[in-house]
Amino acid sequence: MAPLLAVRDLRQRFDVSGSIFDRLRIRNGRITAPRRIVHAVNGVSFEIARGEVLGLVGESGCGKSTLAKTVIKLHEPTGGAIALDGEDITQHDFHRMRPIRKKMQMIFQDPYASLNPRQRVRDIVMEPYLENAAGPVPDVAERALALLAKVGLGREHADRYPHQFSGGQRQRIGIARALSVEPDLIIADEPVSALDVSIQAQILNLMMDLKDEFGFSYLFITHDLSVVRHISDRIGVMYLGFMVETGPKDAIFENPLHPYTQALLAAAPVLGTPLPPAADAIKGEVPSALNLPTGCPFRTRCPLAFDRCAAERPVLKSQGGGHAVACHLHDAGVPVA
Repeated sequence: MAPLLAVRDLRQRFDVSGSIFDRLRIRNGRITAPRRIVHAVNGVSFEIARGEVLGLVGESGCGKSTLAKTVIKLHEPTGGAIALDGEDITQHDFHRMRPIRKKMQMIFQDPYASLNPRQRVRDIVMEPYLENAAGPVPDVAERALALLAKVGLGREHADRYPHQFSGGQRQRIGIARALSVEPDLIIADEPVSALDVSIQAQILNLMMDLKDEFGFSYLFITHDLSVVRHISDRIGVMYLGFMVETGPKDAIFENPLHPYTQALLAAAPVLGTPLPPAADAIKGEVPSALNLPTGCPFRTRCPLAFDRCAAERPVLKSQGGGHAVACHLHDAGVPVA
């Protein structure tokens, strides 16, 4: 069966050179204007099947949110291809993307900034539905109330404004808004990271219940390993804009192959347990996305790096069972298409 979402060699670059006055300088008697490019997403490929949850993890700043916004075309991709339900949407402009928005919605990280403070809740929830409606929609009010009920909010909440709700309630409103057009794919960008721990479990359980009821897929972005283990079918691990490992949830947690994945799992806190040696083996800072290291992006911090790591960029290769890793230590595998 063809995947719902197929991303191939996706790249995203940002020019942060500044104004012409910032960039102009004299070199060998000539005026030059050097460009400073942020390499935010670097050749990422993955697929999401219908009804599947792909969890995306990695350190802050590794490109997870930029990848999500590029997939949903809030940022135009610099290179690569994005196909949704078999349709290549890479070059779609704003008007051609409008019907695609019905199939692909996003839940944003900040429930405070993602809602219009001047709109009532019923209008926030129904705006995507009305934008995509082909004809008269007499049932708008009842549809809004039904969606709010799905996410655990009552009729009395429909005429309130966002500032009258808690963080957890606002995120429920964001989820109801995403559901209004009955999408096939929801991209959730750290949807519980801004919430209290006591509320996080409620929102996660709600999201999984809604997935079971409506049958959509998730691209679920988080840096919380306990969350990704709870909610995901498969996991992708990103580092410095590269996908370094993908695989089924159990394979990633029970047999991590990439040194970076091993360090992430080793560093996950467990009450009463000292930090494992593998977590202490990672030294130094994450390199700048303005100046990517040659070869493997992780080699500057990897305790197992050798000469080939500096000379050749590893590619994601299958290790069997849906498990793939981009590491020269595991080159017996075959490249992932």
